[in-house]
Amino acid sequence: MRQPRCTALLLPPWLMMVVCCVGVCVAADPAVKHRCGFDAMMEKYGRLPTAVVRELPRRGQGAMQAYTAAGEDGDDGWAPIRIKVSAEDMFDPLRHCSAVGDLRIDHEGRAITCEADDVLTEERRNIVLRQTLPAAIQLHSERLSVRPVTRPVVIPQTGLGLCDKFTIPRRHRTVGVAGADMILYANIFPTYGPAAWAVQCSLLDDGRPFASAVNFDPKKLAVTNEYVRLVAHELGHALGFGRDVFLLLNMISEVPNVRGRPKVSVVSTPNAKAMARQYHSCPTLEGIELEDEGGPESVLSHWKKRNTRDELMTSDVGVGLYSALTLAAFEDMGFYLANYSAAEMLWWGNNSGCGLLEKKCLTDGITEYPDLFCNWFWSAGYDFCTYDRLSLGRCGIKWYDEALPEEYQYFADPRLGGDDLFMSRCPIVEAYSDTGCTNGVPLMPAVSLARTRGA
Repeated sequence: MRQPRCTALLLPPWLMMVVCCVGVCVAADPAVKHRCGFDAMMEKYGRLPTAVVRELPRRGQGAMQAYTAAGEDGDDGWAPIRIKVSAEDMFDPLRHCSAVGDLRIDHEGRAITCEADDVLTEERRNIVLRQTLPAAIQLHSERLSVRPVTRPVVIPQTGLGLCDKFTIPRRHRTVGVAGADMILYANIFPTYGPAAWAVQCSLLDDGRPFASAVNFDPKKLAVTNEYVRLVAHELGHALGFGRDVFLLLNMISEVPNVRGRPKVSVVSTPNAKAMARQYHSCPTLEGIELEDEGGPESVLSHWKKRNTRDELMTSDVGVGLYSALTLAAFEDMGFYLANYSAAEMLWWGNNSGCGLLEKKCLTDGITEYPDLFCNWFWSAGYDFCTYDRLSLGRCGIKWYDEALPEEYQYFADPRLGGDDLFMSRCPIVEAYSDTGCTNGVPLMPAVSLARTRGA
């Protein structure tokens, strides 16, 4: 039998009973990863057009579905964001795969032949419209308020980027969209990349995104919490979380000489800086560090996973916790008022001090943060506990054919390092897909504390 190794970790009370939990969560897979392609799609289109707010309101909502958090307008003029979904393409058989063998042109202009897993069934449509999208939208509407749009918004006729490849009802271009602070044009269509993606298509005159497109790959639909968080991540980009908005609003600063790198980029606006200092217990932080790996689809549009693993807006979406860090960035845009009381607690690196962010994760194979990083190969039948004590896994470490860049060298052998690029090659315990436990119902024998190293 494989044996677990765990290092000591100060746990919140609800986790003290778990220690090193071995079980399987129904419909959950901790190993699920989503690589976001937001910026790569946005780069293909030019400047976004501005939607026009009509002078006269329109009665009725039409045949769209609206999602918003329960609540009334406050005296200060802020109210939970109202997000409507227009899904006409899901009901037009020519705009999705309706049968095996159908020939279609995808959003990249490529011809595809529909296979069985590509077909949009009623079950798949219901998963998106009745379960996934409402849940993902609620994550935002419970946490973000806006100054409500009080008049119909007319969608521009041209220049909408990927939205031009979705069906936009004629009334949206003439009468306008009423009773909404954002409109999503949604479809379920095969893709070669992410399981889901969303892009902005038009803005209000104050710069806040109003119209966006969102697509779901039918092969990758899932009724899981992880999938809802994946969609919420993409909707975060639709709401403005990304490089273009950060740069437009001058939210990014550069910090020199960090962990052997010549510079890193951070969101340095007031709320973000204050929240970063509070979260990490580091009074000298200049802001929340942004991702600098993964190519144009990731750089500057996500939090640095090494520092904020499991956060909603990192490049790899797994747990997807909607933390106060992301809320602070949204509030600093000036479009949103954040409900910090609904922020989800992020444990990775919490109260770590400045060293976690300023120093390498390991030096000569030794780490100051053994609860976060590992330095063991899988051997002698032993497994390791993940940092949150909710899974067993392996230390993600390997030898490369060539020496790693100097800033990613953590061992005497420069070819040795972690296998996750978004972790800056820092080795971490990576959970097995069948050893997670988040509901306290084990489907595997519990691990004895006597066999738990470091407990």
